[in-house]
Amino acid sequence: MRRLLQEISVIPGVTGSCIFDKTAGALCSDFKSDLPVDLTESVGIHFVRLVQMGSMNNLNIKSAHFRFDRYRVVGLPLDTGAILLAICESDANCSLVATTAAMLAEDMRDEMSATGAEPAVQQKKKTSDDQSAGPGKQDFPASLKSQLEEIEGVLAEAIGPVAAMVMADYINKWSRQGPVDSSRLGELVTMLVEEVDDPGLVREFQSNLKHLH
Repeated sequence: MRRLLQEISVIPGVTGSCIFDKTAGALCSDFKSDLPVDLTESVGIHFVRLVQMGSMNNLNIKSAHFRFDRYRVVGLPLDTGAILLAICESDANCSLVATTAAMLAEDMRDEMSATGAEPAVQQKKKTSDDQSAGPGKQDFPASLKSQLEEIEGVLAEAIGPVAAMVMADYINKWSRQGPVDSSRLGELVTMLVEEVDDPGLVREFQSNLKHLH
């Protein structure tokens, strides 16, 4: 797998590439420099959500290109529960990167299947969900479930329909950090503020949920 990633990483302007799984993180990577781990994870999670949003709307996303101030990122779903990410410099030829990634994607899928990587990813997800992610929203007491649904509704007003997926991610993080009860809902609200970009919407989001603090 690393050999295939290196074929992308050698393209001029590419800082590195990796196979990313939403739960397991970077499964395999080839970076030329020490990129912040949280950068790769944050971009990877956002790309996974984009693919999920497309699927919800019957759109099969083939690739996506994120443009930031210092980096450009090309993402490609691998149909294995994982995605291919290429982190590039701001002046990189992302069309060339995306074309090369698409050419190699099938080989990556085959190699992951041949080595049993895909079942391993799924097993890791299951183990993580069963042992550390905490109970799903449907397993919470009725009163707490109602409060979580209220938070999700207010979040949807701020960031749109992606709120359900964002909420699920943060509930998992929140439930791993302490007791799952109403007394900690203020912590969850504080965590979710990170997903609201507009300062005005942040104030409105916090105001609408201040009774939970």
